[in-house]
Amino acid sequence: MPHLFVSAVEENFDPNYIISDEEIQNSKSMTREDIQAFLKDYNSYLVDYRGPDINGVNRTASDIIYRAAIDHKINPKYLLVKLQKEQSLITTNSPTQKQLDWATGYGICDSCSMNDPALQKHKGFGIQVDSAAAIIRWYYDNLLIQPWIKRTGQTYSIDGMTIRPATLATAFLYTYTPHVHGNKNFWNLWQKWFDQVYPNGSLVKGLNSSTIYLIQDGIKRPFKNMSALITRFDPKYILPVPEVELNNYELGTEISLPNYSILKNSNDYYLLDYDSIRPFASYNVVKSLGYHPDEIIEVNSSDISTFSLGNTIIEGTSTPLGRILKIKENKQLYYINDGKYYPITDEAIAKINYPNIDIENTSAIELANFTPGEPLKLRDGTLFGITGSNKIYVVENSKKRHIASEDVFNGLGFDWNNIIWVDEFTGLNHPTGQPLYLKRQIQIADNTTIAPSINVEPVNEKMIKTPASETKYIGNTFDTNINTYLIADYVTGEIISGKNIDDIRPIASFAKVMTAYQLMKEGINLNGSKTYDPTDHKATYHTFRIVEGEKLFNRDLLYAGLISSLNTAMRMLVDSVEEDESKFISRMNTTAKELGLKNTIFDSVTGENLGTKSTAREYLTIYKKAINNNEVNTLLGLKSYEYDELKDIDGLPHHYDDHTNQLVQQTHTAYNIINSKTGYLDEAGDGLAMLVQRNKDAKKFIIITMGNPDHSNRFLAPDQLTNWAMSNL
Repeated sequence: MPHLFVSAVEENFDPNYIISDEEIQNSKSMTREDIQAFLKDYNSYLVDYRGPDINGVNRTASDIIYRAAIDHKINPKYLLVKLQKEQSLITTNSPTQKQLDWATGYGICDSCSMNDPALQKHKGFGIQVDSAAAIIRWYYDNLLIQPWIKRTGQTYSIDGMTIRPATLATAFLYTYTPHVHGNKNFWNLWQKWFDQVYPNGSLVKGLNSSTIYLIQDGIKRPFKNMSALITRFDPKYILPVPEVELNNYELGTEISLPNYSILKNSNDYYLLDYDSIRPFASYNVVKSLGYHPDEIIEVNSSDISTFSLGNTIIEGTSTPLGRILKIKENKQLYYINDGKYYPITDEAIAKINYPNIDIENTSAIELANFTPGEPLKLRDGTLFGITGSNKIYVVENSKKRHIASEDVFNGLGFDWNNIIWVDEFTGLNHPTGQPLYLKRQIQIADNTTIAPSINVEPVNEKMIKTPASETKYIGNTFDTNINTYLIADYVTGEIISGKNIDDIRPIASFAKVMTAYQLMKEGINLNGSKTYDPTDHKATYHTFRIVEGEKLFNRDLLYAGLISSLNTAMRMLVDSVEEDESKFISRMNTTAKELGLKNTIFDSVTGENLGTKSTAREYLTIYKKAINNNEVNTLLGLKSYEYDELKDIDGLPHHYDDHTNQLVQQTHTAYNIINSKTGYLDEAGDGLAMLVQRNKDAKKFIIITMGNPDHSNRFLAPDQLTNWAMSNL
């Protein structure tokens, strides 16, 4: 079983916040293949299990879990944790039938008997998994009409503790399992399995520190000096890591000696080979290999006590570090060491694993002197892709872990330039491990995990705020720390409720909607294309995965610019209709005046400059005008979008963009989101514009929030405001 480091210690458990609503409803967090790989990693009995699902169709366990997650829009990770928490089904090799029949504990209470005839309808692995997902979705859908369901804003006495759930998901866990200890077990498993963990083999360095660490078996091992580092790793692979993340790792033993050093302890001599020491049969062997006495490092027993003992280097050994042979007859590579040959299926393995060993050309007959070993794998920490596939992996414990998305790749600090490409056979030779995801929780400097909570007052010191004495409201008021909000009837345009709607504020990426409107007005050819030139197109906040010379359809650029809010994509689009971006901006300002907007000004096409400003009242006009265009209306309503580059240079042609508004991935009891756009700058705070439809009567509203100071939980207050509007307006 793999070693997984628990990054949040038990003292950080907050019974008021166990899991976010976003996490528990992220139904697409794992594919069937991801779930199966997870089960394999733990050598679970469920790897080979087949049984009836909720409809009586025989399926694999991973398929049952996946289908339940998708059908009920609940995170499959939640179901995996439930299976372990309730019946240990992830880690057990031989469960009882009782464990399988009551896999998630659904329908069982403290005083219930599993033999009760009334409970038999809940019996069976497939039924249990589906029911565990279905009940959480049912809680969300019936919260307003079932007062017994636990919820936020209420205080409960549970196991002698006062609990005030900070998220609905936390409240629902207490509804399902009304015990603190049981939910703490859930939290511990979630942290252990799905918290952000830098893979073994990662080189990491704090943002404000010069110390470099190797992550190994879930601990951080500091390098004492650069020679200890560069004799083992290429410094280009060092990942910048926030100090608070490093503080989550236990400090391991220091790496102080250069790799391949000759060590002397009393009368014994050793060759240091990464984490092992290989004894020399005698000092004469050391001399025969040409080592100078000045190269020998004196050590004591404690210095080498943590190293494993490797094979002895005997008389006649000429290459203790091994050799790499290239067979003339078939060009195949082999690593030779200790009397064995190990196939190297791709030359990239030789370059990564043995950068200091030259390749020797030889005849196949030389292999007859050695016995065969297993094909070599890439060393831990290596980033690689398989030719012909757009998936990127990192190696950990000789397994390939799929990096789940571009956000995960960038969030962990990986560098696209460090990816190597191997053939399909080499990729298949690395067993599949768990996918790599980003964690969701907020870390603060004192190493305490702080959950988003309605009782915590978030602070964005840079955000422009309206003084309380100058705050103005329209209509019924909603109590929120958002600086500005507006709720309007979509059909009539009447503003029903608002706060500071005439305050002039930076609008950040809201500006992209106006840019899209102007592009449509000027007749941009969406079937045309644009080639990326960083000199002309690279934006200030550039996160677009694209390299110089790559070409994309204009339509794909528009979708990337609005769905994923990519600044560089919008600049490329503008260049398709106007080489001089300043002239295009001037025309945007002319259009704003034609729309009667007196307090709106644009000085960029992306909103990345503070000079791009408007008010909530005037942005209502812009947004409503823009979504009257069918193309803009459609794309702002998509949850995700994927496309391929017309011309690919870096071997990564495929893009997958999720909408930056995370609320579109959730099911809402009171409303449905038709389209939306996000925006953020430190000074602007978070913004969200949405066209929503009330479920009970199909009435449509435009809801705009500007100046939300809580960036970490930026969708919580807009969701609360929208739910309030659906009930009160």
